[in-house]
Amino acid sequence: MNIVILGGTGFIGRNLVNMLSSEEYSVKVPTRNREKNKKFLVYPGLQLVQCNIHNQDELVSVTRDCDILINLVGILNERGFKGKGFEAVHSNLARTILYVCKVNNIRRVLHMSALNANSSGPSFYLRTKGDAESYMHTYGERFTNITTFRPSVVFGKGDGLINRFSNLINFIPFYFPLACANTKFSPIYVRDLSYFIINCIDNVDSYQKRYNLCGPKVYTLQEIVELVIHFKKRKTKVIPLTDNLSKLQAYTMQLLPGKPFSIDNYNSCKIDSIGNSDYDFYTELESVIPGFIER
Repeated sequence: MNIVILGGTGFIGRNLVNMLSSEEYSVKVPTRNREKNKKFLVYPGLQLVQCNIHNQDELVSVTRDCDILINLVGILNERGFKGKGFEAVHSNLARTILYVCKVNNIRRVLHMSALNANSSGPSFYLRTKGDAESYMHTYGERFTNITTFRPSVVFGKGDGLINRFSNLINFIPFYFPLACANTKFSPIYVRDLSYFIINCIDNVDSYQKRYNLCGPKVYTLQEIVELVIHFKKRKTKVIPLTDNLSKLQAYTMQLLPGKPFSIDNYNSCKIDSIGNSDYDFYTELESVIPGFIER
């Protein structure tokens, strides 16, 4: 079976590629910069292909022999501030994917969305994730078998949550002013999520399903940051910010290189990322964090 993974060089993609390399699949990963990602060629049976996945013709060509398409593409922040970046990466790409599936008769699609993704959500991130998910199922179910994953935050080596706070703490060693400190999350370990995705590939019961996925434990953002501080063996004190100060911090930090925190992140944090999980995961943050954060 031939699998094409969009977003295969990202955080979840790297873990999924690693696991799939031991399975009987031929895996193809499109990338805009093949030279930069040559390290992926160590995986047996993997093809790394230069491609702009947002270009319909290029993606049609790359997926011509594809049996299964997995879309893991997503961004937490855009370069601008008006939502166009989110729209391009989430909403528009979903339309390109289904066009490609129809042209190449791809009958199996696995799509990564997000918990709380909704076309009426409070942030560009959640709205465009919701738009993409809705389009995939409303239109795509007519000619392909789709499974959508809606996880809370995902953690592991190289993630965008634990590692971001770990790095920030290195520069703010004494008092850490934390926006949205009371927002709740149910973090999922990336390896657990990857196993679940792989198990769904050939599972007909997962066709046309949308899975809400939450980890085994609920944490506030403050509790997550304090765990990071604990395992880094620092004495940093977390200072929870009021809502107005949280918003001010977001406006300020989105102007910094890399946008460590943005107004769109702040808007996403207006909703707790928790709920009833459609699958049971068992790995807690405490059991994994010590193995990958830098002290």
